Amino acid sequence: MKLKINHGRIIGIENQVLNPVLPTSDLSFIEDKDLYKEIRNYIKSEHRNLENKFTFEGGVMKGSNPYLAVAVDMFFKKYHPEYRLSTQLDLEQDLEFTKGTYNDSGLALRNLTGANKEQAEHIFVQLKKRGVLEKNFPLWLNLKGLELASDLNFDLTDESFYKTAECLNWENGANYSKINDFGLPKEKDSNSSRQIWTSSSNALSRAYLNRYSDLYSNNSNLDNSNDNGRVVLRRCEAPELSQNFRKGLLTN
Repeated sequence: MKLKINHGRIIGIENQVLNPVLPTSDLSFIEDKDLYKEIRNYIKSEHRNLENKFTFEGGVMKGSNPYLAVAVDMFFKKYHPEYRLSTQLDLEQDLEFTKGTYNDSGLALRNLTGANKEQAEHIFVQLKKRGVLEKNFPLWLNLKGLELASDLNFDLTDESFYKTAECLNWENGANYSKINDFGLPKEKDSNSSRQIWTSSSNALSRAYLNRYSDLYSNNSNLDNSNDNGRVVLRRCEAPELSQNFRKGLLTN
């Protein structure tokens, strides 16, 4: 039996058996309604403090924010490990696929004094145990491989990937064309139309591709979600897209 939920409230029990259909492509949205229902029920039972802002309309699950994206990654790791949340590098492999949507993929940790400083401090306490110092800021963290605590703080795991990323401190709206080995802007390029948006005032920002494939890392509203959001899955049978996908890799 499954919980029947309406706007976050339990209104009954679903007696029918869910038969989720998993995607078949390397990158995919969640387009099966039973799979959406499994995710919805998982969030309701395992993440009671998380508001489920997902909807299923037009044959696709809509909505995204860092909390929901991490919860989805946790769900697939536990129940369908052949699929996981896409990383920024994964998304860069097919920008046409995500055009017209936004896709949360990471967190930008810049300081311990600005917006979301409590959550930034929670992450940094864990990073310090792994040898990371404030001089290593700004840091990029993949959402894939993080976990949500009951108070909606982000916890590191053995899968967590983080790395110094100087582009997170570039001037707001800087143009770029080339990416580095984990999917972030490598160098500035004034001839390119792609942009990265930054903010030095936020301790912790969400990071996502917007509908035009620009990289936003200046948004401190970790909770906001709308119908343009899509959680993007990556099929894990495919070989890793980079040999540098390992936790705790820092620039020299």
